[in-house]
Amino acid sequence: MAKKSAHRASRNFALRREDFSSWNFIIFLTLAFLLLVIVLTMMRNVAQDVRTKAGLACPNITLPRAEDCPGGEWKYKRAADGCPAFFCQPGK
Repeated sequence: MAKKSAHRASRNFALRREDFSSWNFIIFLTLAFLLLVIVLTMMRNVAQDVRTKAGLACPNITLPRAEDCPGGEWKYKRAADGCPAFFCQPGK
């Protein structure tokens, strides 16, 4: 009788192990996705930070005052360094 119950116990253990092993890939994918989301969230502003530290980031521009360009108008275009800026164009 003892052999019969031991056989049943080992069969139940094997079934439980097979049930869990079928979820291994799904658990792996879930953890990999969570890691990807965490890494992307943390790396979101790194490119901007590196440019800023190197002094290559474009400055924040504000609207210029009309009085600073007498007789002309302000034009919004890219400067020689590639950053957008306002330039005073003399009137015609």
